[in-house]
Amino acid sequence: QTFVIGDIHGQADVLEGVLQQVAKTPRICQERKLIFLGDVIDRGPQSIRSVELLMDARTTAAVDSVVFLPGNHELMLVDGVASPMEYLPDWLDNGGERVVEEAFPGHSVRLLADLAKMAEEAVGQSFLRAIDASPSYYQQANVVFVHGGLDPSQPADAFLSKPKFGDWCGEHWAWIREPFLDWTGGWRSPTGRPCIVVHGHTPVTDTLIQLSEFTRVADKLDSHKRLCLDAGAAAVPQVAWAEMFERSYRVNLTSGEVTKR
Repeated sequence: QTFVIGDIHGQADVLEGVLQQVAKTPRICQERKLIFLGDVIDRGPQSIRSVELLMDARTTAAVDSVVFLPGNHELMLVDGVASPMEYLPDWLDNGGERVVEEAFPGHSVRLLADLAKMAEEAVGQSFLRAIDASPSYYQQANVVFVHGGLDPSQPADAFLSKPKFGDWCGEHWAWIREPFLDWTGGWRSPTGRPCIVVHGHTPVTDTLIQLSEFTRVADKLDSHKRLCLDAGAAAVPQVAWAEMFERSYRVNLTSGEVTKR
């Protein structure tokens, strides 16, 4: 019994609701696993609390194990903390500034080295270590879970072995959109077997929508052998998640109230 949560982007209230719903879901097998697809932080209103919920998710969601897969926003954060002059502006410009402001309201700091220290303090060493230790993907049976996707022009084992940090942008498992999204030729896992891909990264909506509409635009398993669980949390308080057991699955959508900045 596997639960997988898509992009969160600081929507902590919604994430807490998701974890509570997972906890209430009846156990139907011996092991319950929870997978995060990345982009827990940035853009939304409560990145720091989202990190705390992630770190405590095993208990809150009543699961036996948690797999945290990093998103491009987590990778930008680590790069920025490690090399502020080179990478921190990218993270700040992509929603990181809101994390710093959340931790240090009204700050007037502009030196990149100081902002990096503030970012490090905001999210905590435990989260940074979790990003550093996280795998690029997780495979279970014929399902590959990854933040961005796969590249149809490269073997999956080579593509998913690319280092987490550095200048990758689109040509990386945490960043890729095209040609992944349009590919209909099927996928093979790192072990060479046919597989489906469950991913986030590319939002299928930027508004609050009903589950039926979300499923229509996100579930591409029949046509593209992929399922997207990015419900636009970067723009609205809405998080997609799925429950999977053997060859069956159920997509869920949890929403909250829109808060004005």
